[in-house]
Amino acid sequence: MVKLSLKSKIWFTVFSVVLMFAFFILIYFPEQQQKTLLSNFNTEVQNLSNTVALGVRIALTDQNYEGVNTAMEFVEKNDEFVFVSMITDEEGASQMSFSRPLGFKVPVDVASSDSMIVKTAEFITPTLSGRILLGMNTDSITASKKEIRNTSLLVCLIVLVVGVFIGFLLAKNISVPVLALRDAAIRVGEGDRSQQVKLRGQDEIGELGKAFNRMVNALAVAESERNVAQTQLIHAEKMASLGQMTAGIAHEIKNPLNFVNNFSSLSIELIDEYTESTDEEDKADILESLKSNLAKIANHGKRADSIVATMLQHSRGTLGEKVLTDVNTLCQEYFDLSYHGMRANAKDFNCALAINYAQSLPKVNVVPQDFSRVILNLLNNAFYAVHDRSKKEGGGNYHPEVKMTTRETGTSIFISIRDNGSGIPEHIKDKIFEPFFTTKPTGEGTGLGLSLSYDIITKDHLGKMTVESEVNKFTEFMIEIPIKS
Repeated sequence: MVKLSLKSKIWFTVFSVVLMFAFFILIYFPEQQQKTLLSNFNTEVQNLSNTVALGVRIALTDQNYEGVNTAMEFVEKNDEFVFVSMITDEEGASQMSFSRPLGFKVPVDVASSDSMIVKTAEFITPTLSGRILLGMNTDSITASKKEIRNTSLLVCLIVLVVGVFIGFLLAKNISVPVLALRDAAIRVGEGDRSQQVKLRGQDEIGELGKAFNRMVNALAVAESERNVAQTQLIHAEKMASLGQMTAGIAHEIKNPLNFVNNFSSLSIELIDEYTESTDEEDKADILESLKSNLAKIANHGKRADSIVATMLQHSRGTLGEKVLTDVNTLCQEYFDLSYHGMRANAKDFNCALAINYAQSLPKVNVVPQDFSRVILNLLNNAFYAVHDRSKKEGGGNYHPEVKMTTRETGTSIFISIRDNGSGIPEHIKDKIFEPFFTTKPTGEGTGLGLSLSYDIITKDHLGKMTVESEVNKFTEFMIEIPIKS
């Protein structure tokens, strides 16, 4: 089915109305006028015939035969006159027939035709009866028909011109602003909040344009306010995530700092021994030990530096650039941080950890600070779920476990984070990626973590994030990232 544009619909409607009106003017109206003319002419000829019959009846009653000629001469002066005849009924009076023009013989089969109207009027007198036959040509009717047809054609042409002009005005004053409004609405729907339509007059379309402009302005203000609020909420979520990670960082950074302190103290003692020693072989052993200690100090210092760098990277508010990243290393680092963070917040927490990283996993282009935020959020949720179930079931046969798996499929890498915690009810599974939706008690969750994680994976990294879960059995989040993005 062909779909017409608004302009085409307006033109089609106007053309249909004009065409019907033109049909009326060109066909129906002339036909009715011609019928009226013909009917009036028939009536006029009949009246003339009746008038002649009346004059003949009066003349014959008075036996005034000259009066018969006078009655006939009355119609002979008419421009449409063809003939008039008096036909008597009595056989003896057949010689008393009068005709005009003189000597005219009435044909036996005379009747009305397209070129002549023939009417009959009877008369009766005491001495004689008969009828008057009057014939009038239709030349005037034919001329009137031609004039009506020409006038109809002219009026029809004027109607068509006016109709085209009206169609043009309607298309200009209705379809053009409506189409402009449609195009502006499409661009607003695509995200352009600067669209404004030009106002055309004070009619309904002008009012619609004003309402549209007000709506776009209000939408732009609302979007600006929403962006500010969203930025603040995202920052709050990042800070909440950072706070959650701080305990783990403190626990993690304590180990390398202890090693640094211990090996530093040991190295000072070795230096004292070196100063007091006179045995060259003993001095050589002390120097070797110092070298080993310094190497260990440097190694654990780098570890502490790496943890601090991770914290700074995670707390960054701006969008970083994508870099080739070793996903296995990143996952393991945040696995440790999330676990130790949970241990720091819940002293009685204990959980089995399982990892299954694919060997030779290719590096992928990701934004490390954003991608690590996703991993940390999913791991925090996993540890929270197993701890929550452990508290509800009070120990027993339940053994909490969190498992992380990575694998490659040729075009993508998959990361799976699975726990055997409380699980997600089926009726809320479709809502968990919605902003502000959380299953945690008030004060323990912002409802933004999974929403932001989903956007980071699907929008910023063009990947996929899915979830499978059964209540009190398991929950598994799966992340797919294309290798080339």
